[in-house]
Amino acid sequence: MFAGLTGCLSVRERIETQTIQVQAGDYASAYAAAAEAATGDDVDKPFWSAEAGTLALMAGTPAAAIPHLDAADNGFNDVARRYNGAGAMDTLAATLGNDCALPYAPEGLDRVFANLYKALAYGATGDIGGMRVELNRARQRQYEWFYRCTEDIAEADTGDLSEEESKWVRAHVAEESAQPARLSAAVAEAASQESADAARLFGNLRGFGNAYASHITGVARWCAGDASRNDLAMAAALAPGNATAQADLAAEKAGRRPKDRVWVYVEDGLAPHRVEVADTFTYPSIAGHLQGIGTISYAVPKLQERAAASSSYSVNGVALQPLLDVDALAQDQFDRAWPGILTRQIVRTLTRVATHEVGQAIIHEGAKNSDNALAWMAASLAYSAAVAAWDVSTNEADLRCADLLPKTVWMGALPRPADGVVRVTPAGGQTVTVQLRGTGNALVWVRRPTATGPATVMTIDLDKKE
Repeated sequence: MFAGLTGCLSVRERIETQTIQVQAGDYASAYAAAAEAATGDDVDKPFWSAEAGTLALMAGTPAAAIPHLDAADNGFNDVARRYNGAGAMDTLAATLGNDCALPYAPEGLDRVFANLYKALAYGATGDIGGMRVELNRARQRQYEWFYRCTEDIAEADTGDLSEEESKWVRAHVAEESAQPARLSAAVAEAASQESADAARLFGNLRGFGNAYASHITGVARWCAGDASRNDLAMAAALAPGNATAQADLAAEKAGRRPKDRVWVYVEDGLAPHRVEVADTFTYPSIAGHLQGIGTISYAVPKLQERAAASSSYSVNGVALQPLLDVDALAQDQFDRAWPGILTRQIVRTLTRVATHEVGQAIIHEGAKNSDNALAWMAASLAYSAAVAAWDVSTNEADLRCADLLPKTVWMGALPRPADGVVRVTPAGGQTVTVQLRGTGNALVWVRRPTATGPATVMTIDLDKKE
């Protein structure tokens, strides 16, 4: 019985092994293990598919990443569709066992990155059409997360926004911007025309949005000659301290097209991961008139930050600036999940206590009407032991989370070097040399999860036709 409910232990061991391999720079072995785990057909499959896809990118095999990320995306969609139905059975299994019985159900941060990584993988393999599709999906995932956070966004400090502009932001977030009657004609017109003022309007989405995904989407569309201002405006609003994001928006606003420009994105460090906080207390059974022993146990995850790989980066002498603080988004997402985690743990604990107490009450009543008190005492101890075994064996926290994401994303841009060589230098670290392909505008992606592990590099020609 217990083995079917405690599969999380093997998941935990896999996660621990994967963490060690990534920190040691052995991305290939970590990828192979995650890819094998992703072949299963259980609640963990979408999780391992996402991990395998991310590790394939880190291992420098973008073509291998695509099917894994596609499987993860489809699995996430399936969970979202069925949570109001089959989710009741999942919740029951989690109550009897632990949260590892629940399907892995990532939210905004994880989902945006799944499509963003798939877009980068398509771009690195030369499939610009596939890249554009996935960037559009990443944008949609972002707006789905905005919608989930609508109430908090509406309560956020709107700064210098007018009442009408605040209405526009709330309507845009809630995907109701097609109802201009709620807005003044001027604000509705600005929204529909992708107004340059959108950078200011999007400002109160800060803390909820992924500037990294928005900026790549805007750059890709800008280089292709498509409408890109709202994506660049959102990136500029979400990352006000990044000078390149601000300059790109200003250039697009002025009607300039990029030419022979290279954008460099460095994913540094590792995002926070979940660690377990657990304990077990014993108590004498009240229903059993203190003749039996019960247990109260808990195991919940907490989010633990990890060190950066470097404190700063430069590219050919140009300083990069932070574009996205993944730690902050991960903490916000965990905080939203925490009430559900805690509620299920309380229900789980009370279920065990109630099961133990009811059983002891029945045994005690039977002992009162029996001449063999010793046998009933033995039954009480055996029952207590069985409930304790159930309690302890299923006392596992759900440690599944997108712990392979970067801690911080750095970004900057520079004119394309005449020799086509881009040198990315971390503070106090070894320079990573990148040889650009093709001509024209390009994107350079560098992944550096630890200070000692090898960096992974991908290049994408943004001017390539579909």
